[in-house]
Amino acid sequence: MGPVRALRLGLLLLGVLSGALCGPHSLRYFYTAVSEPSPGVPWFLIEGYVDGNLILRYDSETGRMVPRADWMVANLDQQYWDTQTQIAQRNQQVDHVNLEILRGRYNQSGGLHVRQRMSGCDLLEDGSTRGYYQSAYDGRDFIALDMDTMTFTAVDAAAQITKRKWEEDGTVAEEKKNYLKNTCIESLRKYMSYGRAVLERKERPTVRVSGKEGDGFLTLHCRAYGFYPRPISVSWLKDGEVRDQETERGGPVPNSDGTYYTWASIKANPGEKDKYRCRVEHASLPEAEVYAWGEPGGLGHGEGRAGVVPLPLLMVEKKGKEEVEGDRPVFLWDMAGHPCLCGGGGEL
Repeated sequence: MGPVRALRLGLLLLGVLSGALCGPHSLRYFYTAVSEPSPGVPWFLIEGYVDGNLILRYDSETGRMVPRADWMVANLDQQYWDTQTQIAQRNQQVDHVNLEILRGRYNQSGGLHVRQRMSGCDLLEDGSTRGYYQSAYDGRDFIALDMDTMTFTAVDAAAQITKRKWEEDGTVAEEKKNYLKNTCIESLRKYMSYGRAVLERKERPTVRVSGKEGDGFLTLHCRAYGFYPRPISVSWLKDGEVRDQETERGGPVPNSDGTYYTWASIKANPGEKDKYRCRVEHASLPEAEVYAWGEPGGLGHGEGRAGVVPLPLLMVEKKGKEEVEGDRPVFLWDMAGHPCLCGGGGEL
């Protein structure tokens, strides 16, 4: 996997796919710009997700914003997508200028550099909301909005330039907050109504437990496949007690069919393997299910099902510590659900 795809998907996995067991509904927009595109890797990309489902996409190779979910096609006309395209093209022009500015700021004469931003909002089960804006450069955090203090958190001296500029402006944080708490939530509610049948479906996880001995330890793996929605809890128990501090985890990450995959592993004394159980909790299950290695039917109501090939975990590739991001405009979404230039100060 190349660095561009790894970086983009790495941020995706860290951002769009977050949530607790009874997780919120979410709307996320991801913007990626690269300094050196390659065949099949556009230099500019926008993607939008609702609850981890891709709903729209724009890239610099096609030059068009297109729907990526059937329920978006069915509910939005061509004029909507034409408007989306025009605004995305304007964003693309600004990104091109700002990438050059960033390279100059950090004395980067060439090479591959990746600029990422994510903005979005959550609608929680109790009706409350939360929003966030964050950005990264070459896989490293750069600046983020603190919604509580209405200030920006900068990671280093370079990010402080952006922080000072936006806070001296006096309107940037307020514009972002208004978008995240109002416009974004309204768009999320609208998109949820369009895709309710897909977004509210529940698919049970397939669970498999395996073990491998080495170096005097037994490593137990618990893998859950093919579940939806994304929020899930997979825990290892020893003598009925949760052992979270000893557990390594991966995912959840998306499968190509719109479901998810996750895993949890723990090291055990081979002589104590019978003391360990894997517990799985998910919205599709009436109660928690418990599984043991060597018991394909699981315990309680669990059913161990085989034959599912897991997706590999995607890793974020990062460049050197000295490469950190410069400031640039933030493209938000207006009341009609269109991206707009808001609060970023235009070209640098």
